[in-house]
Amino acid sequence: MVRTSTHDITSTPISAPDHGATAGARLSLDSATSRSPGIHGGWWPRSRDAAAELPELLTELSARAGRASRVALQVDAFSNIPHQLVVGGRKVHVAWFRYMNPHTVILTMAGRDDLILLVVPPQASPEAAAEALRLAVSGRQAGGPQAILAAAGIAADGDDGTATGNAAG
Repeated sequence: MVRTSTHDITSTPISAPDHGATAGARLSLDSATSRSPGIHGGWWPRSRDAAAELPELLTELSARAGRASRVALQVDAFSNIPHQLVVGGRKVHVAWFRYMNPHTVILTMAGRDDLILLVVPPQASPEAAAEALRLAVSGRQAGGPQAILAAAGIAADGDDGTATGNAAG
């Protein structure tokens, strides 16, 4: 028997500690770049708990860019990863992979190309996180995930070789 977990955010309020940023400042998105390769925006989760963090991301993303039908995460980059979530009454499948970049999430969007978001480490300072989110939407000249985080002054988790792979970067 396969056991899956489903989280319905329509009946669960989202609460998390504040990192000194407004709710809107935790996601940067440049929808104009969705058809180009590379990073299309950035996300600064409050923790590495996927079940706690993904509902807020998906809700904000739905309001700004449309509905996501699937989220892909690097398995070692997050804890408590559900198999699926329910957002706005619709199922969103959550997949995890060992060999993808731990500094990105990939969102399969309904009716449009996938979006690749930079994941800013939760422990980043508000100033460094804001810079990383800004760089993430500045276009291909900003570079890949590790380059963006380094330019923002953020030491990237896994840069010591603990996480491998290279999706989107």
